[in-house]
Amino acid sequence: MDTETKTRRCPMWIKIVLAVSLAINLAIGGLVAGFTLRGAPMGARVPAMGYAMPYVLALPRDLRREVFGVVRGNPELPDRRARRAEYSEMINALQMTPYDPAAVEAVLTRQGAGASRVQAAAQAAWLDAVSRMSDDERIAYTARMQEALERGGRPRNKKQ
Repeated sequence: MDTETKTRRCPMWIKIVLAVSLAINLAIGGLVAGFTLRGAPMGARVPAMGYAMPYVLALPRDLRREVFGVVRGNPELPDRRARRAEYSEMINALQMTPYDPAAVEAVLTRQGAGASRVQAAAQAAWLDAVSRMSDDERIAYTARMQEALERGGRPRNKKQ
């Protein structure tokens, strides 16, 4: 008697599902390894210490949110969409053939003017917030500012 063994092949859809599952697992593993080796995601990192950062970091949380809210809520100031559009215009200007330095300079001038308007609005909001502080609040504020300067902007362990 002749016995024939039939081998069953795995359906193609199962192979596809397994391949997709493997790809997702590798992506998640890569993200976990990246966060472990590199540190926290960018949103949790402290921005570089600029001129205003010690002033802002030392403000109590409610005043800090108020200052940022004034800047974000002002329709006369460039928002993220406007800033992205300026960067796109810069890329277009830099890619022009022949190169037109005047077009690049025009974009830089608009970006600088926008940054100056944002800075002026932020300074006015900060000055208003500090002016409303009592003497004791201002003394505590300056102590926090000194602490922020000494630690270079690194976050504290305690919450404000």
